[in-house]
Amino acid sequence: MPPHAPADVYIVNTCTVTSEADAKSRKTLRKALRAREDATIIVTGCYATLEPERLAAIAGVDAVVPLDRQQTIPNLLAQLRPPTGAALASGLTTSIERTRATVKVQDGCNLRCAFCAVTLARGDLRSRPLDAVIAELRALVDAGIQEIVLTGIRLDAYGLEGDGPRLADLVAATRELQIPRLRLSSLEPMGIDARLADALAAHPTLCRHFHVCLQSGDDGILRAMRRGYTAADYRATIGLLRAAMPDTTFTTDVIVGFPGETDAAFANTCALVEEIGFLKLHIFKFSPRPHTTAAAMPGMVPDAVKEARGATLFALERRLFTAIAAPLVGDEVFVLVERTGTRGEGLTPGYLRVCAPFPATSAGRITRARITAVGDDRLHAMLAE
Repeated sequence: MPPHAPADVYIVNTCTVTSEADAKSRKTLRKALRAREDATIIVTGCYATLEPERLAAIAGVDAVVPLDRQQTIPNLLAQLRPPTGAALASGLTTSIERTRATVKVQDGCNLRCAFCAVTLARGDLRSRPLDAVIAELRALVDAGIQEIVLTGIRLDAYGLEGDGPRLADLVAATRELQIPRLRLSSLEPMGIDARLADALAAHPTLCRHFHVCLQSGDDGILRAMRRGYTAADYRATIGLLRAAMPDTTFTTDVIVGFPGETDAAFANTCALVEEIGFLKLHIFKFSPRPHTTAAAMPGMVPDAVKEARGATLFALERRLFTAIAAPLVGDEVFVLVERTGTRGEGLTPGYLRVCAPFPATSAGRITRARITAVGDDRLHAMLAE
């Protein structure tokens, strides 16, 4: 961002999960503004929803569109930049990535975690009708998409706001579609039960990798965060999934330096992370978000301590990755190829990144590869014979 040739229109989809995300959104917006003086600039997303005035005040921004008005963007484009905008608008909703597609089935969240500003922007739970989701998935399969990712702000709460189908029903309904690979985006532990685990285990092409949000392994911090579960609850959830699918890999989010996090509390997090054996951690240093409860909590942790704790978790993540990946050397794996050439790469169903000299003919295809070595955060391989 921006692309090699300046564009006529830039739609900047912003995030506000951390103050760093806000800063990155503004940086991306500035790049778009510099790329072409007469470009049409539209800003949307969570940050645009919570602080529209701040973004609208930036010179060169043509429109700020909150989340609940995103459906108006095609018409807005047609108005702001005819005839280019009209042409873009006509194809805006039909463009898909050849290799992988994401299908949003749910929006909104009812958790109200103390640190989170995203739920303030996204609103209450809302789920798409099952028939509409299945129709979109069928079209993607017909178009040759090799991996489909079901996403949502709180995916595990699909259908929770009503009496209709739940996520277990949606997963079961996709079995008839013969999707080469089906993957789920992040899940909250309190939304995973035995019925969902059974539906996941019964799906023949579901990727055996789950991102189950943790945030902290200390019960006191979890209470302060208003997460609604304990470390023991989380441990039981992972155990439920592993019992149904023993070959599963797990990734998670962890916040370091939440207000009141002591050395002992952080040690509890490290202990649980090691016990679970996560493949990868998304490590966030706590940053106070406007309009959230945590922003006014006592016991703010110094930045230097956050940095040190983040580094400790990063080192632990590398050690855990090696422990998971090393036994795979010599094995064959199936890789969805995202990039070809001597520095080609792709993903296994278990969310391990594999680097290999994939030929151009394997682009966007699922290809067999034999693992030869383990890097810091990825596997190295050769094409299987």
